[in-house]
Amino acid sequence: MKLIVTLLLFLNISLYADSDLILRGAYGTSSASDFDQLYTFTGLNTSPFNTSVYNLALGKRFVENFYGLPIDFSVNGGVSYFDENAYQDNFLEATLYVKMYIKLNLFSNQFRYGIAEGVSYAGKVPWVEAQEAIVEGDNQSNLLNYMEMTFDFDIGKLIHVKSMHNLYLGYLIKHRSGAKGTYGGVYDGGSNYNALYLEKNF
Repeated sequence: MKLIVTLLLFLNISLYADSDLILRGAYGTSSASDFDQLYTFTGLNTSPFNTSVYNLALGKRFVENFYGLPIDFSVNGGVSYFDENAYQDNFLEATLYVKMYIKLNLFSNQFRYGIAEGVSYAGKVPWVEAQEAIVEGDNQSNLLNYMEMTFDFDIGKLIHVKSMHNLYLGYLIKHRSGAKGTYGGVYDGGSNYNALYLEKNF
């Protein structure tokens, strides 16, 4: 796991030596809801285990305004620290993913919807994920599909401070799953976290 994290950080540092850097910090809690319940805002809650996650992600935008449309793409890597609330030892997770941002300029601000796809390797299977697998009779795997969905806006433009432009406050849905058996034979299991974040685009 240490080797994976080291390689991931090295990849980020080598990619982000110039402009278009993205830096994000996030904090979230585990949810008892499915992914689709979260992005439709019909199941916002916390799991009864009250576990949480701290995330630091680095990225680089490699496409801006795709074919003249307000759509950007970035490649990203992240490291997360999972606080398992004493149910098991805490652990680290590494993620690598490609993300698409859809931008909407409205009310003198910029609002963004983001969706990402990639892979997640966790040092341990998250407690909420393991308990769901036990209930559903599903497999468990450290390596799973990773997805995230984000909604944010530019704080600097909201408060009219130019030096804070491109600093975004947002809501993040952090999701691990087996993609219907593609990863580790995990069909229905997985985990979801609700998180708030700050993201700076340079």
